[in-house]
Amino acid sequence: MDSPTFTALPCPTVYVLLDGRRWMESHRAFDEQVNQLIDAGVTLFQFRDKRLSDRDHVAIGQRLSRLVNETNAAWIMNDRTDLAIASGAAGVHLGQDDLSVEAARKMIGDRKWIGVSTHSIQQARQAVADGADYIGVGPVFESQTKQFTDFVGVDLVAAVAKEIQIPAFAIGGINLENASQIRDAGLRRVAVSGVVNQSNNPVAAVKALLTELT
Repeated sequence: MDSPTFTALPCPTVYVLLDGRRWMESHRAFDEQVNQLIDAGVTLFQFRDKRLSDRDHVAIGQRLSRLVNETNAAWIMNDRTDLAIASGAAGVHLGQDDLSVEAARKMIGDRKWIGVSTHSIQQARQAVADGADYIGVGPVFESQTKQFTDFVGVDLVAAVAKEIQIPAFAIGGINLENASQIRDAGLRRVAVSGVVNQSNNPVAAVKALLTELT
């Protein structure tokens, strides 16, 4: 999937942030996880695990590229533009302290996606001006998988939904109990980790999230 088609992603969208836990169990377990989530309706994945080496990231990324090939899904490398290129990712996701969109674009080209994490409406506007293909908006709620001291809440979600034209994904502590608040604030795309990866039934969790966002 190439950058010009990004806005054609279905809405609602569940964007799942993967780590290396299943990979470290077995490569087959990782494959099964990804295939099941695609079957459940996941169209976008993100991968990075700081416990793993760069070589592992490339190996896992190449495997992800094969798994999503000829499906409606794609995957994005978190933070590392060089690893995104080496592993055949559809793009890279940047934090506020990572490479600029301009620098990443020079490396990755015009046909790959660049996402940017934003924590204020000013940062969201800047990401658009810089040429990002999509933004993450958060952290909205307290998360079980990542520790934050400040939360943007649904007010920023609503402001982004009203003003920002590129795809925006609410992120941070989103689960089956609060996903409807994201929908009511105007966004129907979410990026999640714990609610899916820590679930006893990840497929059911994805389907329930999609229902809540519809």
